[in-house]
Amino acid sequence: MTEDIPDGRPGIPRTGRIGRLAKIIEKETDQDIALQVMHDVDQFESTSNYATKAAWLRKAVERLEELVGKETTRKIMENCGRQCCGQTYRKRAQHLMSESKSVEEFIENLNRNRIGGGRLKLKDENTITGGYDHCYCGRVKHTKELFSKTYCYCSAGWYKQLFESALGRSVDVEPVQTIIMGAESCEFIIHFKR
Repeated sequence: MTEDIPDGRPGIPRTGRIGRLAKIIEKETDQDIALQVMHDVDQFESTSNYATKAAWLRKAVERLEELVGKETTRKIMENCGRQCCGQTYRKRAQHLMSESKSVEEFIENLNRNRIGGGRLKLKDENTITGGYDHCYCGRVKHTKELFSKTYCYCSAGWYKQLFESALGRSVDVEPVQTIIMGAESCEFIIHFKR
């Protein structure tokens, strides 16, 4: 469902994941930027073809980068990913952390429960590595087109929300490589303070 703008221009989606992305863009920038990024959103909403949806989304993120720069786009995508990490995952991670005697044990519990890709590792005292062997994003995983790394800050935001909820402190997450960038797997580095 889109909400038309008073001057008759097509509106901004307000429902679903694209609606959520549009709302975050509008909140972090303004309505005019959101409208420009959501240009031709009906192409996304009117098809069930995943490749067409992915192509539209790739172009939308490119438009966003052109309009507001990579840093603001990263922040927007990260916020979108934070919202993708819903209460079920957050509460489960909090529960697993409360049952764990250490961060190392917590990571083992996450892996055992297949949360966060199932291959998280403590690299050093303040760093976790993790990743996925396939893309989990239903919006883009069916495309053969390459995406900008910026899009994958959505997954970084997911990890960030998961670990911040469980550890009770801020973390930084950096995508190193991702499948939609052409890599064989998605790899992330998660930094936290003890």
